[in-house]
Amino acid sequence: MTSNQLTLPAFPLKNVLLPGEATKLHIFEERYKELVKDCIDNNASFAIPYIENGKLGEFGCEVKIKNVIKEYADGRKDILVECVNVFKIMEFSELLSPKLYGAVMVEFENTNTFINDARLQDAVIHYFSSIQKKIIDYDTVSKLSVYNVAASLQLSPQEKLELIASTNKQNVLLNQIKFIMHIINAEEELKNRFMFN
Repeated sequence: MTSNQLTLPAFPLKNVLLPGEATKLHIFEERYKELVKDCIDNNASFAIPYIENGKLGEFGCEVKIKNVIKEYADGRKDILVECVNVFKIMEFSELLSPKLYGAVMVEFENTNTFINDARLQDAVIHYFSSIQKKIIDYDTVSKLSVYNVAASLQLSPQEKLELIASTNKQNVLLNQIKFIMHIINAEEELKNRFMFN
């Protein structure tokens, strides 16, 4: 498996995005104001290493700034970022002197994440038709990546991290879809039971 390494400016957050997912961030700390300014000036991306209870995780995501939603008089900003890649953290530096912010050395895996597992293709088609009321065919599903589908499932940060960390992403995604379908079916059953009583 080939991989490549890169050092990126780091903005640790208790947030995980999958490729294609976007979120708003409110930038108020001086170091992150500087990070965002540098990224905008250089049209560069930055890293969001996952952090929880002050402890840095093993994985994170690379994001690009899509646009600045709002700028405040005191220099704070609301920005919209979109995930372009996920990574494993190799090394973290709290400070990238002379900058105020830190940096992270990351490793991207060049893995093919397209859905080619027949069981997963079936599950994805069933999920989209029954839950999202969208009809898609096998040809369309085979062109989707594991992350395309996972981004539409509203997974928790832990579930996203499990997917990113896995060496068998298709199997993890299949289990996540099965679990969601089970919960939804159980809720439907309960609703129907109440209607008939």
